[in-house]
Amino acid sequence: MDSIASAVIELANKHFGEYRIRNGQVVPKYCPFCHGGQNGDKETFSVGMYNGAFSCMRGNCTGISGDGKGTEGSFQQLSNYFGESGFQFSSLPKTIGLSKKKTYELPDPNELQPLTDDIVNYMGTRSISRQTLDDWEIASDKDGNIVFPFYRNEKLIYVKYRKPKKHTKEDGPKEWAKSNTEPILFGMDMVSFNKPLCITEGEIDCLSLYEAGISNVVSVPSGCNNMEWVTLCWDWLENFQQIILFGDSDEPGMEMSSTLMKRLGEDRCMIPKEYPECVYNGHNYNRICKDANEILCCYGPDNLKTLVEACEPAPIKGVLQVSQIPYVDPRSVPRIMTGIHTLDNMIGGFGECGITVISGMRGEGKSTISSRFLLEAIEQNYKCCAYSAELPKNQFLDWTFLPATESKYVTYVTDPRNGKRIPQVPLEIQKRIRNWLGDRLWLFDNGAIFDDDQQTAVLKVFEMCARRYGCKLFLVDNLMMLLTTGEEENAAQGRFMAKLKAFANKYKVHVLCVCHPRKKPANATFSNDDVAGNSVIKFSHLGK
Repeated sequence: MDSIASAVIELANKHFGEYRIRNGQVVPKYCPFCHGGQNGDKETFSVGMYNGAFSCMRGNCTGISGDGKGTEGSFQQLSNYFGESGFQFSSLPKTIGLSKKKTYELPDPNELQPLTDDIVNYMGTRSISRQTLDDWEIASDKDGNIVFPFYRNEKLIYVKYRKPKKHTKEDGPKEWAKSNTEPILFGMDMVSFNKPLCITEGEIDCLSLYEAGISNVVSVPSGCNNMEWVTLCWDWLENFQQIILFGDSDEPGMEMSSTLMKRLGEDRCMIPKEYPECVYNGHNYNRICKDANEILCCYGPDNLKTLVEACEPAPIKGVLQVSQIPYVDPRSVPRIMTGIHTLDNMIGGFGECGITVISGMRGEGKSTISSRFLLEAIEQNYKCCAYSAELPKNQFLDWTFLPATESKYVTYVTDPRNGKRIPQVPLEIQKRIRNWLGDRLWLFDNGAIFDDDQQTAVLKVFEMCARRYGCKLFLVDNLMMLLTTGEEENAAQGRFMAKLKAFANKYKVHVLCVCHPRKKPANATFSNDDVAGNSVIKFSHLGK
């Protein structure tokens, strides 16, 4: 971590949702602890970018301690709360309080030379006219390179360069900037505050929109990777009620737009509809146009302007327009039947996007009935995946063979070490069961080594099995072996169950989760409240 400011920004990007930067403070739209309370108070929480201290102005904020007496504290406490162990206080600068604002040099305006014919001709091949170049004061340097001057309040702040020809690997960097100059937005002095601001990913894209009649346009100074300009231009950006993000259509460009929506506010950001196919001079390149300049070259200024004017508000993640939700007949939703007639009449089978908790006293058959449910699903041609904390793979296989075998085919052998009779499935029957199972039952490998903790590894494997193999029924046997049951782990159980629920919703699958009960007196009646762990795991309960 280069500085505490970058650590604060990284934490905010991960956990704060929509936020802004004001006067050296990261200010989320809602406090991450109290979420604005019943009234939905906005921007009550802040974190200092240069000292990491945080506070919420709401007097009844639950905060880290949950005591309802407000919240304030250090960056270390905040990062620990969100489980970000990488943000260790010891790794941050020891002189946080002494950090100084970075100083920049100013470029020399005398280095800007008149446009050359090579520059005018090259920009002409990009459909940029001489008039646009003059309006934006595009210049050259002593070597004939294109110079893009960045002005703020009529003062030259930043300059960028590129060669006046199609870029090749042999040319070195495609673009470069004057070192130690302040990276602000290109075109800040060209816009009005009473109209929507359009932000592009490059200077030529910016000139392309201007060529199409979009005058309120700027470009980021350094592509999609460096967001320093957001902080440097924050107060200026706050003047605009609407911002159009017209980035490149490739993955980095879309990622930039996504990041900027969070930083600048989803409520005021607009994005273009799908870019048109790249068809130039009658040749179809079998891809969509990469950026504004390609759209200008392929379709002309009028079509580019129409695309900008048709931009729509960025969708707000996490909210749906109810009137647009398609109706689904409940009778058409796939359901995995349990094979137990009475139970199927009660719950209607296992529906997609659901979790069923299976609990009961020790030895009452939690794992046995779970096995029955998996086999019934396979019989209905559904694929399944299981995590078994207690059974090694060989025992899990045996645990699968026995319920799948009709009792008359099961034989018994005597263990000479203890004299016990052990049920056994004949090899011929085992072979038939293996053929029947095929690729429809998968088991998490407890012997594999993962970089992640066990619960994260299980979720990743479940996701891969849902995506690659199309598994529809998953088993966690059992939750208490995957997560310990200490007092602090109750919260961990709740978080894991929330992740399981999100997984079930995302992939439209059903998860069976075996949970042990709390200890009870002999002959006591078992109830839902006897399931051990966090209360959020008690979605439903199947008894013996």
